Amino acid sequence: MDPTLQSAYDLHVHCAPDVVPRVQDAFDLARDACEAGMAGVGLKDHTTSTVGRAHVLNRIYDGGPTFYSSIVLNPPVGGLNPAAVESALASGCDIVYFPTYAARHHVRTLGPDVSPVPHPREGVVELTVLSGTGDLKDEVRRIIDLIAEHDAVLATGHLSPEESLILLASASAAGVKRMIVTHASESVPAMSVADQRTAVECGAMIEHSFLAVTPCCPGTVSMEAVRDQIRAVGTEHCVLSSDFGQIANGPPVAAFGEHVRKLARLGFGEAEMREMIVVNPGRLMQGRGDA
Repeated sequence: MDPTLQSAYDLHVHCAPDVVPRVQDAFDLARDACEAGMAGVGLKDHTTSTVGRAHVLNRIYDGGPTFYSSIVLNPPVGGLNPAAVESALASGCDIVYFPTYAARHHVRTLGPDVSPVPHPREGVVELTVLSGTGDLKDEVRRIIDLIAEHDAVLATGHLSPEESLILLASASAAGVKRMIVTHASESVPAMSVADQRTAVECGAMIEHSFLAVTPCCPGTVSMEAVRDQIRAVGTEHCVLSSDFGQIANGPPVAAFGEHVRKLARLGFGEAEMREMIVVNPGRLMQGRGDA
């Protein structure tokens, strides 16, 4: 049992099988989360739904951590594809991520080569949720409606801050109750504090992932910068996650605990840290699994 992580959530973790090498497979990750006494782990894969592996882990670790599934709307699932979203949600998917490596903002910020898979032979894909007139695309509105209908979590992925705010405002108006800005302090989206506050006004939580402070992340930021953003927005609106799974960062559960302790040493009290790794993510996932 890890006292730091007891009853904690890490809602953003990568594991094998994956199209890129990962430091652990799903079973080793689950074992570590169980031994640490965690309450929940979110499984993310940039190219496919994780519903199947989450289901198996929840059967194996019945009474242990809850493993939450997700789908990411990149080209391997058809991009902004309502049919893929509907299928995943009907199968029990917990979190719907808007495009990551294929988001226009990601490609134009980091380049097309910062991707787990090659872009199609036809050319680089740059997905945006906006039409030529600046409105949300019809398929995006359909996806929002599906998320609301299934009471799932909407995650902004690697969309630009502008797109994310339009998406969050529209989703809130459409009845989506649970939303999160994906790793706000990473190089994509690199969301400003002002925009983070606007996202909170839309009803979203702000995620800060520790990948941002490691050399594995393009445009590494300091832990102090993450601290300052959290302080500016308020711990009551923030969720901490790892976004780990990279071989260089080591096993995600141990690395998450280490980084939680590093952040705490920058001036956060125990209650504040528990708010960001237990209370807020637990509230975000309320109604899904057994959270």
